[in-house]
Amino acid sequence: MTEGQLKEKIKASNIGGAYVFAGEEDYLKRYYLSSMAKIASEDEAFDVFNYVSFDGGEVDFGALADAIKSPPMMSEVKLIVWRYPEIDKMREKEREAMEQIAALVREYPYACVVFYASSDGFDAGTVTRPSKLAVRLSKSFEVINFEKSRDPELIRWLKRHFDAEGIGVDGATLAALIERSGHSMQVLKKEVEKLSAYAKANSKERIGIAEVAEVASPTVECEAFALSDAVTKKDREKAFLALTDMRLRRVDAGAALAALARAVSELLTVAVMLDEGRDAAYMESALKWKSGRVKLYIASAKRWGLDRLSYALGRLRELDAKSKFGGISGFEPIEMFISEML
Repeated sequence: MTEGQLKEKIKASNIGGAYVFAGEEDYLKRYYLSSMAKIASEDEAFDVFNYVSFDGGEVDFGALADAIKSPPMMSEVKLIVWRYPEIDKMREKEREAMEQIAALVREYPYACVVFYASSDGFDAGTVTRPSKLAVRLSKSFEVINFEKSRDPELIRWLKRHFDAEGIGVDGATLAALIERSGHSMQVLKKEVEKLSAYAKANSKERIGIAEVAEVASPTVECEAFALSDAVTKKDREKAFLALTDMRLRRVDAGAALAALARAVSELLTVAVMLDEGRDAAYMESALKWKSGRVKLYIASAKRWGLDRLSYALGRLRELDAKSKFGGISGFEPIEMFISEML
């Protein structure tokens, strides 16, 4: 099931059935679950009968079955939610029990059951390439994979929220907000509220990139990008500035190490393709990158050289292993790597 189809079912107040909410975008999962809860229990006095919630990695299928069989009160729908089940860790017997729950729901038209899974508890793959377990469950459940929204979708969504606050904003400002504060809709919603409050307190009808830089909070995603970008451009000064920001904000050193490893790995991939005689058009197709990014990485890979990139990735693997099994910790080894390699 797609998000659009779920939206139509909610709009028609026709939510009966068995669902699995999967994916990384928790904001959307909470939003749609809240919309379903409003349909099931319009009167809070009857919440105990019409909205039943369970939590935990291990699912009590007997308790779920009992809740399904118990009818709603003063409502045509009963919402039953199991939050954060560890679906990937279920044994075959448990997965069969889960499928039996979906079959039971079909016997009780008033029942709406939602398995609300975290991205760690259930890897559904992607919308276009679902995991094997997601394909299996989709035969019994309506599986909705709430993937991270892409930038154009986020920009439209952010614009609607700023419009609702009565604050003017342009596309470049919204793109800057995403770059600075990341792609989490939950985080971005808080940043919209913060920026809107700032604008109103200062009698501003519009905000721009300057206000985003002053008010919005940077995320690890933003800082890691700055570090990766510095490595790609072989800019030692910029790399140290990004690393200093991460230290000041108490970002785990592992995030910095991961950003470095990803940047070097991507550069090495391009360097290998260049060594094989591949052109930019081939890389765009194979890597699914835009033309501008391919040109940047080709230029950078040539500056680095294949041998030096191979050596750099090996050094990062050593640092990663030592950080996991003892011997080093903190940012100092990363600083030494930057001094040596950039």
